[in-house]
Amino acid sequence: MKLKKFELFFCCLGNGITVYNKAVTEHGDYKTIAHISEGGNIKLYVIESYIPAIEMEKIKVMAKSQKEKFQKRFESLPDMKQYEIILDNVPCTKFLKYVQDKKPLAEKLPEMRKYYYTIA
Repeated sequence: MKLKKFELFFCCLGNGITVYNKAVTEHGDYKTIAHISEGGNIKLYVIESYIPAIEMEKIKVMAKSQKEKFQKRFESLPDMKQYEIILDNVPCTKFLKYVQDKKPLAEKLPEMRKYYYTIA
């Protein structure tokens, strides 16, 4: 799909980065096209073909940067604090799996982080 009017606008609203098409208004505001979570995960609100390839690449670069900052900040926390945060944010099935795992925290934390980063 060839879009004539497209201008990215990134906005931090306290829960990640909201991505707008500043060239199009919808309901009196810029058209929302995506959200980048604090953990760097992208959720699109439009079909990907709506976004020109060069602009999609900008969104991916922003998400990668967000992810790197998030992981660096998270991994600077003490292991017990990371464990607590992960357990507070994972689904019940994962919570039970992690709590019942008898391995030492240092051994199970890398797997827990890996999953947490996909949902953060």
